[in-house]
Amino acid sequence: MPRQPEPGNAPEEHAPRRFGLSQSRRWISASGLLACILLVGTDYAGGGAAREWSGLALDASIVAGLVLVVFNAFRKSVLVGENEIRKVQPLWSDRSVPTSEIRRVHVPTIENGLWLYTDPDGNPALTIGGGLEAPEELEELVIQHAPSDTAVTGLGHRANGSS
Repeated sequence: MPRQPEPGNAPEEHAPRRFGLSQSRRWISASGLLACILLVGTDYAGGGAAREWSGLALDASIVAGLVLVVFNAFRKSVLVGENEIRKVQPLWSDRSVPTSEIRRVHVPTIENGLWLYTDPDGNPALTIGGGLEAPEELEELVIQHAPSDTAVTGLGHRANGSS
């Protein structure tokens, strides 16, 4: 019987690198949700009188919506592989761009994130927002996997792709 590689020793050099939400963004999201729940909870606890069903349904819908948004933020990630860059969000469809089709990578100067273009003069094919862990590593890895003639713009980069 052929020997299977041990799980800890499997070659991972070609495995996509996952970038999830940073710890500070997780803390901010969780704190905001907790504050909202406490605010709604104290409103009900202090009110004493029975609420109308429409008010209760509206408040429950708002809290449920916030829970879904925070859940989505916690599970959001970007996978950077040799052949594809994929933005994964549980509540929305995944979006991806083949690395071979990237023609321009823009690093915004005012906000964090990356904008990936398949048409240098068109709209971004994929936008990666800020708040992810290891943003410098993410930027470096995306630029490394893009074709060598890809232009890199913004954040002090020259338009010809060199930094």
